[in-house]
Amino acid sequence: MSRIRIVKGTYTKVTHGNHNMYSRENINAFANNIIKEKGEEEGVRHGDPETPPSNDLSFSIKVFQDNSEIKEGAYVFISEVPEMPKLRIDVTVGKDYNYKKVLFRLKTAFVFKASEVMFNRNDVDYFPAPSGQSSFREAPAGQTSSWEVDFRGLFRGGTAIVEAYSADGKTVLKKFVFYIRGKNPSKTVVKDYLVSKQYLSRYWFVFKIILSESGSENVTVVRQFWDPEYVKTKVKGKTKVVAAEYGPSGRGLESKGMPNYGFPDGWGAGQIDFAAEKRNKSALSKEAAAALEAVDKNPDYIWNWKENIDIKMNKKIPEKVRMAVAQFNKIFKGIKTVASFTQLEGLITYKTCPSTIAEFAAFNKFMTDTASGDSEKSILDAELIKLYNGGHYITGITNKGVLQISQKNSLGFDYNERIGNVKE
Repeated sequence: MSRIRIVKGTYTKVTHGNHNMYSRENINAFANNIIKEKGEEEGVRHGDPETPPSNDLSFSIKVFQDNSEIKEGAYVFISEVPEMPKLRIDVTVGKDYNYKKVLFRLKTAFVFKASEVMFNRNDVDYFPAPSGQSSFREAPAGQTSSWEVDFRGLFRGGTAIVEAYSADGKTVLKKFVFYIRGKNPSKTVVKDYLVSKQYLSRYWFVFKIILSESGSENVTVVRQFWDPEYVKTKVKGKTKVVAAEYGPSGRGLESKGMPNYGFPDGWGAGQIDFAAEKRNKSALSKEAAAALEAVDKNPDYIWNWKENIDIKMNKKIPEKVRMAVAQFNKIFKGIKTVASFTQLEGLITYKTCPSTIAEFAAFNKFMTDTASGDSEKSILDAELIKLYNGGHYITGITNKGVLQISQKNSLGFDYNERIGNVKE
């Protein structure tokens, strides 16, 4: 708390008795002309400071990570595991403070301007609870109150603010601002997770898609978060490459540790994107609309790489599987035989051989060739991979049983080739 007093004229203070000033730091006096100090009996004396009176008006907020105090403006991290940082908040209120108790809470805010307004993020959460009186912790006067922050199992980042309020919860007394960023897991850790959840055995290509979508092919980690070593920026009208840092804005030069964003609404390791659902809300079923609202209110997938991958495997890919099955039902209707077919996409050769994807088992009867090694996969799988990026790979079949394919999307890009070239 600060106070400034401005007097346009003469300012006189008369004290009948001793006049004492105490400061936790310095006492500074400035004058445009002369500073005069005179003692009638003993003159001017400068000595050791005395102890201030016992009345205690102090009020402080301290934040600790793993029992080590952090400073305002510091950065704490969601770990590679992932786990939220272990934080403790200490609020000390002097026994003679203006209020008999102080209320405090932790606020997290992630504000992000995306490529379109409908995809902007404005995620604000409060701890220990979202709203109501229980959303605050109490700090009585005359003691230090400690709270081990409970994030309620949520993963949140961005700007973190300890807010201290008056006892009625209406007047903000003090704030302590710091920042939460994220650390990326190694490729080995992510692949082990995919194996442990049996995701890789269901869809052999998923790790390749994750590496490609997150821009992690040539690094040792999987990028749930941005981790640029260098970024391009304008310096005096010229484009220069400079070292990237952590920073309050979380953009450009200060983007390290912020969630990995991709146009138009992609986030994290799996670039989880709800753009189609957000653009067509009116067409969603009640169940789908409720699911979209729930994930938007609890966007763990932006900060938790495991949650991000789980959504990819249990929602996003199954959606594409259903689309592929519908396409196969249409194409193979009334077909008795399919001619042998081979197509090279990057380092993978797609053939008319059976698929290992369980949902495609009914169509394996048309796939009469044999795969030789891991570099040969079913042409049915190529349909699913392209659908993940957009559009059908298998578009029809001739009256002679020859498959018709479309390798490139509407932008002239061959997604299957891209995925086929990814080295794990």
